[in-house]
Amino acid sequence: MPRRFAIALLALSVATAAAATTMKPSAPEKMASPADKAKMTACEAKAAAQNVPMDARAKFLMDCMKAD
Repeated sequence: MPRRFAIALLALSVATAAAATTMKPSAPEKMASPADKAKMTACEAKAAAQNVPMDARAKFLMDCMKAD
């Protein structure tokens, strides 16, 4: 029994190490920078001022965020 336990423990540690190397970025790495947040706020205000309909707002915001 102890040998089987040791083999199972080894397999689990190898699987855990492999999973750790392929993990997705954590939340802080995905968060927008303060500059991006400010630009998004400005683009949302621009969309509201221009009365952009909701079905077109996503494309408008994407275009606005890409523009310099």
